[in-house]
Amino acid sequence: MRPNKGLYVGAITLILVLSLVTIWSTASELFYSQLAFVVAGVIIVLSLSRFDTRNLFSIATFLYVLSIFLLVLTMMIGSNIRGSVRWINLGFFNLQTSEIVKPLLAIFYSSYLSKFKPEKWMDLFKFLFLAAIPTALIVIQPDLGSALTLLCLPLVLLIFTGSFKKIMILGIVFLALVVPLEAQLLKQYQRQRIETFINPYKDPRGAGYNVIQATIAVGSGGLLGKGVKLGTQSHLNFLPERHTDFIFASFVEEFGFVGAMILLTAYYVVFSISLQTAKILKDKNASLLSISVLTVFAFQTIVNVGMNLGVMPITGITLPLFSYGGSSLLSFAILIGLQLRQLDLTTPFEI
Repeated sequence: MRPNKGLYVGAITLILVLSLVTIWSTASELFYSQLAFVVAGVIIVLSLSRFDTRNLFSIATFLYVLSIFLLVLTMMIGSNIRGSVRWINLGFFNLQTSEIVKPLLAIFYSSYLSKFKPEKWMDLFKFLFLAAIPTALIVIQPDLGSALTLLCLPLVLLIFTGSFKKIMILGIVFLALVVPLEAQLLKQYQRQRIETFINPYKDPRGAGYNVIQATIAVGSGGLLGKGVKLGTQSHLNFLPERHTDFIFASFVEEFGFVGAMILLTAYYVVFSISLQTAKILKDKNASLLSISVLTVFAFQTIVNVGMNLGVMPITGITLPLFSYGGSSLLSFAILIGLQLRQLDLTTPFEI
């Protein structure tokens, strides 16, 4: 079965519409700002979907260097917001560089592994070293959520290129070395997040507050939800970050279990079509790029929904195309534009 481009576009559109409705409901003052980014994102998608991605693969090394430059530049001139230096002030909005480098690195990793399959251990270490540099720069900001995404991306690509056994061995060795040093490596707030994940009611008014309020919001939605602008947890300010990290909880409170299933089905369609595209494409560059897009989308969706449901630690990872935020939306717009181009290589537009 060939991937259906029309279905892919329809699922993306549905996610964006539900996102705008939720932002209008929970943080109406931010609605037009997000709508402007959606329009900008559509322009990016339409432009990239007609762009020959082979030109991007030819400058993959430059895109990697550009990514490192942007992350280093953020450390030098970035704005300090709530203790993190993740944004460069462009005047009209703050650019979060850790979001923008995701598609750039996705192109580089795909291009690199299509040319240099890490059959030897030294080849594998060389690739992991290249992947570790941008990840470490993001950890320093600190931005744990983006760092985890960029840690997951190269590992998944390595698995798809036949390095599963090597990754498993490295994973076991890494855990054996790191777990005993957990107390020295983790900061206090990071340790609190892990403890909160295990038992949020240990500190219900402190570290456990966010996850408790999120699960209450999700549960209170019931089957059909309370209705638009009628969510008590979000509108009475019990639910923190109701339009960013915990927007899924806000959505489920107002649209219920049925709404959640519709939204998650739309994400499933995006994931499945991306996987189908990767399987069909014969060009190794294009196939790995489709896997990259799938990895970023799926990882962030699973982690964000999981932390809203209280089954994963809180990491600050946004829900793709759904959470409020210009940088995140533009980053995923680039990924979608690239994926649409890959879809054009497999099948004509179908509705």
